[in-house]
Amino acid sequence: MKKIIWLVPLLLVAPLLAVSPIFWETRTYEDFRKGTLSNLSLTSEDRLVLAPRFESVFNSEQPFIWATAADSKGNIYLGTGHDGKVFKVDSSGKGEAIADLAELDVFAIAVDAKDAVYAATSPNGKVYKIEPGGTPQTFFDPEDKYIWSLAFDRQGRLIVATGDKGVIYRVGTDGKGQVFYDTDETHVISLAVDREGNVIAGGDPKGYLYRISPDGKAFVLYDSGMREVHAVTVAPDGTIYAAVVSSRPGLSPSSVPILVPDASSRGEATVTISLAAESAAAQAIEVTATASDSGPASSGSSASSSRSNADSMTQTAILEVLPDGVVNTIWRSSSEMVFALLPRGDRLLFSTGSKGRIYSFQKPRFTTLLVESTEEQTTTLLQVGNKVYAASSNMGRLFNLGDALATTGTYESSVRDTEAISSWGKVAVKSETPQLIQISTRSGNTGSPDKTWSDWNRVDGDGATSSPKARFVQWRAVLRADSGRSPSLNSVTVPYMQQNFRPEVTSLDVLPSGVTLIKQQALTSTGAPAGPQDAATARATARAGLPGIIKVPPRRSLQKGAQSFQWVAIDKNDDALQYDLYYRADGAANWNLLKKNVEDSFYTINSDTLPDGTYLVRLVASDSLSNTPESALSGERESRPFTIDNTPPEVTAKQDGLSGGRVRIAIDAADLTSTLTQAEVSVDAGEFRTIFPKDGITDSKRESFLWQSDMLSPGEHVITCRVYDQNDNVGLSKLVVRVP
Repeated sequence: MKKIIWLVPLLLVAPLLAVSPIFWETRTYEDFRKGTLSNLSLTSEDRLVLAPRFESVFNSEQPFIWATAADSKGNIYLGTGHDGKVFKVDSSGKGEAIADLAELDVFAIAVDAKDAVYAATSPNGKVYKIEPGGTPQTFFDPEDKYIWSLAFDRQGRLIVATGDKGVIYRVGTDGKGQVFYDTDETHVISLAVDREGNVIAGGDPKGYLYRISPDGKAFVLYDSGMREVHAVTVAPDGTIYAAVVSSRPGLSPSSVPILVPDASSRGEATVTISLAAESAAAQAIEVTATASDSGPASSGSSASSSRSNADSMTQTAILEVLPDGVVNTIWRSSSEMVFALLPRGDRLLFSTGSKGRIYSFQKPRFTTLLVESTEEQTTTLLQVGNKVYAASSNMGRLFNLGDALATTGTYESSVRDTEAISSWGKVAVKSETPQLIQISTRSGNTGSPDKTWSDWNRVDGDGATSSPKARFVQWRAVLRADSGRSPSLNSVTVPYMQQNFRPEVTSLDVLPSGVTLIKQQALTSTGAPAGPQDAATARATARAGLPGIIKVPPRRSLQKGAQSFQWVAIDKNDDALQYDLYYRADGAANWNLLKKNVEDSFYTINSDTLPDGTYLVRLVASDSLSNTPESALSGERESRPFTIDNTPPEVTAKQDGLSGGRVRIAIDAADLTSTLTQAEVSVDAGEFRTIFPKDGITDSKRESFLWQSDMLSPGEHVITCRVYDQNDNVGLSKLVVRVP
């Protein structure tokens, strides 16, 4: 049984002293995929191990290699763009251009049993034949714009997949061709030939996978539900593999040639590449790439507008069609596009356009990220004898994927944004071979590492690093084989502690007088009442993105004499906050403590505990619950002035005249503290009616009113005057009048 060894212990945490550390762990397959691998493989068991040797064999000095094929002697032929050149590379890696064709790109290559090379070009699709040591000759010139794929059937006839009419041709050895099958697709993108001599084809835009018998009878093996089947291949056991894509992403993030105006209604320009060669030395490979634009361009041009298309969401999948017709999806991605498929033994190799990756799939569902290329896309895979070759684009190079492992490999993590200036704890490494791994870190304050970042600093045996405090951090692992021992890396954890940010009180509201706030029971994410939860658990829950406790706002209720305050405070460290409330009279110099260590974000007082007057409150928010006294910080905010007034206005009323049964009343009202807001009069306990002061608006601490009644009946009548101030205190005055 293998023993897992920890290189260094995790950082020990004192309970709730200082800002809590955050542990950045890289452990899972998806975690590791975010970084950059050099001579390392990432297994489905979430481990980094040394990768097969991946060495450059030949540099075409062309931006793109679209197609590859090999002859019986092990020579490899490359179809490139945008100069329409064909290269021959011998087994020693020596290469030369053997054709410079008139068209811009060679999208497909096939080699026949006599080692004659067939190169298909676009636009104005033609197939050229290049005899060994000879010059290119036009072999087949259909009335189609594009030729995407070539393959030989069992009788040595050339199968030609074209667009933009979706026609597949079969061409004899004399160069005379006829329609083999006319699909309902706009383009036939990919070809392969199975053990029974059936042609396997993939189309666009319906995304059908076809099987076409030698006599031209077609059967749809599968409707992928995607837009395009852009790569197909047949394994020795008869299993068919197909790569399907839902939309047309750009070939590269920043520079994509615009070559082919798409005939579909979407008005996109398409660069689609496919190769299927059937010989003793080569197996079927197909590639498709696309770019968004509206028309053709000359050699060497590029589409800057392709970035938005490349960045759009694209669903890509690899399908497995078993000999009995059962279809399984064995791999799926929304971020990587599959370019090439290559069955090899009990595995399927496939390559993508993200960091030029090559993956190895092994049943039932084990997928290893085998290597990452130095180029952006790995566009073709080719087996020649026992060797596997990979061709790339941006730039166009030919690589050899060896059987022996590299002796050293490097992994650079993604950049971690700690969202604050942070210090670093002890780095922890989980590995079966820690002595074969060297960890380094570097830090900086820009989102991408540049010359302003620190140098790489080696982590010592205790896990300590000397990288300076900064907002961003990155780690690097170097794995080295030793005496036949191969290293592996399971996880790396970098603890960091953010600087302590000062709490910020973003609002402090004084509610209207008479409103009281009542605390409500907190709820869980399921709606059930929540029990007590300490600050550390709350922060850990929030940082993990897990459902936490939902704080319910306080309930408002009316209560005479209540004065409530409510606030919002934030802390970037997610520290637990507590609050102190102070008050002072407007114009006074000193603040007086109102309430200390409030944990809620509101507080209510009885206003009769303070004399009438104008006041302010100051709220001080402190993170002392989560920090030492030396490192704790606080933030504060003052409220707007507000009035405490529990005394009703003084109201006097007197009769000012009597005329024809109408009584005129003079009313004076005054309040020492608050502004008067409303005045009303009632006659003989009847309904109160609003009256207005002499100046037309009730808006001062002192107001005078002159009111005349309706016609009153003879006898005594009771006139009641009622005046309100801002705090809803009400003053009354009653007057008895006699009407003759």
